[in-house]
Amino acid sequence: MKSKGMVVYDFDETIASIHIYQTTHGAPDVSKYDDQFFVNAIGGKERIAQLQRHFDRLKLSGIDLLIISQGWAAVVRESLERVWLGDFFGEDSIFGFDSELMVENRRVKGLVIREQMRLRHQSFDRVIFVDDVRGNIDFCENEGICQTLHINHEGGMTEDDMGVIEGIFC
Repeated sequence: MKSKGMVVYDFDETIASIHIYQTTHGAPDVSKYDDQFFVNAIGGKERIAQLQRHFDRLKLSGIDLLIISQGWAAVVRESLERVWLGDFFGEDSIFGFDSELMVENRRVKGLVIREQMRLRHQSFDRVIFVDDVRGNIDFCENEGICQTLHINHEGGMTEDDMGVIEGIFC
């Protein structure tokens, strides 16, 4: 069944409130970090609860949730699992810079989004890309790939940002 839309998130400083890749010095394995590290990295228990509600609302509305990150896919996955957000993202929905699709597309997030839109039969008006890096947003805007939301402040998405996304789909 075709989903009703797609939200593509960056991870570091968008879902996570800090840049986990930089904080861990690009470690491909973060299993030695304790759970509290991940709770803090995502922004604390209250922010995790906000993200859970946000992702849950979108999923209940039939929206596919994806992550495209310049970090390691396994680190993104473990970070989400450690803070009880992993179930919102299927195995085929997290793309790190080491993912085959990212490598094939020269690690250009917009090209990966375009490919996922094609595979998932989605159109411009049913997809939004959320990222803190202006260049990634600009690429999607200049190429007319999808709607965008630039996170232009520290600490990742706010509840207001989440509300903008939900306003499009819910």
